[in-house]
Formats: sequence, C-alpha cells, structure tokens
Amino acid sequence: MISVFINAPVDHWCATPDWGPRCKQYGLSEEACELAQKEGSIPSNYTSDGELEYAQCEKYNVSGVGFWPGIDPSNYSSGTMSCDSGWVYDDSQYNTTTVSDFDLVCGNGDLTQVSQSIYYGGTLAGSIFFGILSDVIGRWWTLLLTNLVSLVSGVVIVFSPNWWFFATMRFFMGFGNIPFKLTLYVIGTEYIGPSKRSLVILITISYAVGYMFLALPAYYIRSWRLLTLTMTLPLFWLPESARWLISVGKYDKAEKVITKVAEVNKVELQKPLFTKEFMEEQERIRKEHRPTGLDLIRTPRMRMRTINLVFIWMVTGMVYHGLSLNSSNLGTNNYVAFAITGGIEIPAYIMDIFIVEFFGRRLSLFFCLMLGGVACLSTAFIPTGVALTTVAMIGKFGISGAFAIIFLYTVELYPTNIRGIAMGSCSMFSRVATISAPLVLILAKYWDPLPIVIYGSLSVIASLSALALPETRGKKLPETLEEGEQFGMK
Repeated sequence: MISVFINAPVDHWCATPDWGPRCKQYGLSEEACELAQKEGSIPSNYTSDGELEYAQCEKYNVSGVGFWPGIDPSNYSSGTMSCDSGWVYDDSQYNTTTVSDFDLVCGNGDLTQVSQSIYYGGTLAGSIFFGILSDVIGRWWTLLLTNLVSLVSGVVIVFSPNWWFFATMRFFMGFGNIPFKLTLYVIGTEYIGPSKRSLVILITISYAVGYMFLALPAYYIRSWRLLTLTMTLPLFWLPESARWLISVGKYDKAEKVITKVAEVNKVELQKPLFTKEFMEEQERIRKEHRPTGLDLIRTPRMRMRTINLVFIWMVTGMVYHGLSLNSSNLGTNNYVAFAITGGIEIPAYIMDIFIVEFFGRRLSLFFCLMLGGVACLSTAFIPTGVALTTVAMIGKFGISGAFAIIFLYTVELYPTNIRGIAMGSCSMFSRVATISAPLVLILAKYWDPLPIVIYGSLSVIASLSALALPETRGKKLPETLEEGEQFGMK
C-alpha cells in the first residue's frame, strides 16, 4: 500500500529554463518567480467548476522571448509545443515521488501503473516459488529468505537511478513481501491447537494497523526514498514448524521445538514423545509418495476443494484491491482517506476472531462475502454522498473479513506436506485477479457503478461457493494426503 504515496501523482507543467536567470534579476522570490514563469508560458483555461487549470504537457513557444514580471502570453504571438526542457513539479504536498524523480508524466504517465503491475508480478512468482520451497526446506528458512529478499530490495530501491531499476526492485519487493506473510500464516497455524487457531487472524490485524498508521510517517516523510527506507525494517523470525519437521522425519529437532513450546505453556509432555510405531508409519508414508503441486488436484475431493478455493481467493483478491483503489476518493485529504480505508479493516478482523469460533469458518466466510457483495451492489442505487461512502465502507469491511478468514481456512483444509504449495498456489491466482482489479475500474466510463456491481456480483457468487467447503472448526489438521482427501467426509 506504500505505492499510494511513493507513486502519487504530482501537478506539473513545462519548464522554461531560459527564463530562470532573468527572473532572479528582478529580485523576485523563488515562489513568485515560479508563478510568473508559469503564468507567462503555460496555456490555461477555466474548468466547469470555475477553477483555473494549467496545461501539463504543453507550453507556448517562448524561444527568443525575454522574460519580465507580469509577462502574459497575449504579449507575444506564439503557438504551443510539447515540453522540451523537462517539467516543474508542485512540491506543496510531496517533496519527491517516483513521478517527479523519473518524469513519469505525459507520454510516460502509464509507467506508474506498470510498476505496480510489476510488483504484483513479483508477488505471483514469489508466492509459488516460496510456497513450494517452504515444503522442501522448511518454514523457518523460508521466512529467513523472504525477509532477506524484502530487506535487500527495500534498501537498494532507495538508490534507484531510473525507472527501470526502480521497477526491477519493486518486482523483488513483491517477490519477498507476500510470501513472507503466507509462510507466517502457515507456521502460525501449525503451532496453535484447534481451539485457538482463530487467533492467527491477529496477524492480519497487525497488517491493518500498519496499513492505517502508514499514513502517519507518510504525512511527515514527503520523500519517497526516505519513506521506503523507513518502512524497510527487518522482520522477526520464529522457530521451525514442528509439524513440518515431523513430516520430513527430523524428530530430534521437532522434539526440541515442542519441548520449548511446552515449557512456555507449562505443559508436561509424555515420554517418549514419538513412539517407534509412529516414526515407522511416518517413514512409510514418505516413501510411498513425495508430494507435489499436482496433489492439489490429483484426487476428486481435493480437486473440487482446490478449484473452489482458487475461485474464492481470486474473487476476494480482486474485490479487496478494487475497493481499496476506488476508496481513495473518500475525501480531499489523501492521508485521512488512506487511514480510514485501512482502519475499517481492524474491526472486521476483530469480528472474525469471534465469528469463526461461534459460527465456524464456512458460515463466517459466507457471511463476510455476502455482506461485501450486497453492499457493493447497493451502491448502484445510492446517490453520491455520505450514504454512498458508508455503504462502500461496509463492502470493504465485509471483503476484508473474508480475506482474513480465507487465509486461515485454506491452511486448515490442506495436509501438512502440501500446505505451503496450496497457500502459494491460491495466493498466486489471487494475485492474477488482483492485477485485473484496476482494469475493471476502467469500465466506469460506460456506467459509473459498473465496476462495483461486478465486484458485488462476484462476491455474492463466491459466498455461495463457500458453502460447499467442509467445516474445520475444532478439527485436527490433516497430516497426510489420505487424511486431506477424507477430511470433511461424514
């Protein structure tokens, strides 16, 4: 979400460097000199709201025209031309953004959106790569590697000399950032017993709090380079997942982790922790079949479950990011609007902690998706104003709640040995849909409410699809592919 600030659009107009030295000779302040040059060289007109608007990509041909205070285009006869000497950027709100640093305006204006798509491309690649890797080398090493990728790319991007370098580093930031979150969800769920697994949603609450309070440093740090560096902090590391250690036969390390957790929780463990029969059974399972991504669709029940979850993930990702982009018009103050958009997620995640335990994962996911969908559809019949904003935020509330639940639900539905692959695959498809979210918003030129109606319709369909999933509340997580296939059968 930091891209809202580092890629923020900036008002700009053509530079007239030949006039700069002459302007200073008249003893004008820097601000007065800038305004005089702007008024004397840039075409302008009044908008329908009665505001004076200056051209951003063209200027009058002032070649050979001398500057004097109060110069007016009517004083000389000249046609217009494109900006041939760069641009002047309004720094009243931002000292620097990527737009002003790399001249991403006029013919290069679309590159700001391209860099965001490249970031999403990084999340796509990272989700599937680290999803597979976490099942091979373990959750701890995956957390370490995603941390390292995020840290290095986050520091190096600050020294970007041009847009191409910046976009490349954004790819690697996406490559590490999202997989870190996915792996954290997996390891957190594998640590916690069935009765407390809903507390993993607290991870999402921390994201929402960070989302909301990002507006604060962004308000005081108006340079995109310094803001990016400030937000690039080393993240904490956790011990390896005991479930994964057991699944790969590392019983000594698994026993150390479990013993440490038991000491913290003041629980007395039985001895021996792993019986000979248990270890022999685990070894037999490992030799019979080495899990791959194909196991997500190899058997009938797992196949239907995967298709269903992929669809729900895609809808949730598209609607969440679409509403986030669309809700940037909440108010004239970008920082307040950003904070509200992030803040609405906190009560949604807090609600999730209780409803997933009281109603179960399936009904809770159904409720949140249906709430978000109905709210989005309702906006088509509400005029612009406070009522529309309120209903739109209800939609964001619902879809945010669904996003947190689908993370927890997916981890619980798959067996340990393909859990990382499953999360990575679902997240990958979600990122594909996320890339299309801004494209759906373009449809507003045909009918203003059309994008939100599309989001709402998909959300309602996904809510009904969620009812086909088995309930996982209070259930033991499946450990093997066989257990995963049989999970939820009556």
